Amino acid sequence: MSKIFVQENFFDDETYKIIVDQMLNQEYIPPEQYAIDRKKSCYWHYHQLPEVCEVKTEIKRLVKKYFFYEIEKFTLPSIYTMVGATDHPKPHTDDQIKGFVPKYQLIIYMFGPESINNGTGFYERDEDTGHGEISLHVGFKPNRAIFFSADTIHSPLQWAGNGSFRYSINNFFK
Repeated sequence: MSKIFVQENFFDDETYKIIVDQMLNQEYIPPEQYAIDRKKSCYWHYHQLPEVCEVKTEIKRLVKKYFFYEIEKFTLPSIYTMVGATDHPKPHTDDQIKGFVPKYQLIIYMFGPESINNGTGFYERDEDTGHGEISLHVGFKPNRAIFFSADTIHSPLQWAGNGSFRYSINNFFK
C-alpha cells in the first residue's frame, strides 16, 4: 500500500470558513458519462475551480508546509465535490483519468457530518480482484486533508451506513 498522510486543520479558520461559504453557494454538476460508467453509478457532483485561483495557490503553499512536497503542476482541474450516499463500495485509483496521469492526490474534507462512514476507505491490492479488503479508513472531519499516491485504491465509505453528503476539495498533481 502507498503511504497516506493526514493533516488536521489544513486551512486556517478564516480561510476555511471563506472556502466553505464558496462551496455551499456553487452550482454542482454530475460527472461525465465515462466517469459514471467507470464507477458503475453516479455518486458525486462537482464544481471545477479556475486554473489560477487563490484556493489553489493556498493549497500549493500548504502542501509544501505540511507534506514537504512542492506541487510541480496540477494535472487535472481541482474540483469542489459533493459526494452522497452510495449503494456499494466503488474502489478505484485516480492515476489515469481521461489520459491524464497524476502522481499524487489530495482530498480536503470541508463540510458535512463528522463520521467514519463519510470518509474514505483505502484498500490493499489483490492480484485476482484488483483490490482486496479495506486496510485503512479515514473518517470525515471538516478541514482534514489526506495526501496519497494517485495509484492508491480508495473509495468513499458512505455505503457502510450512516453516511450523508459531504463536501470536499479534490486535487491531482505531479
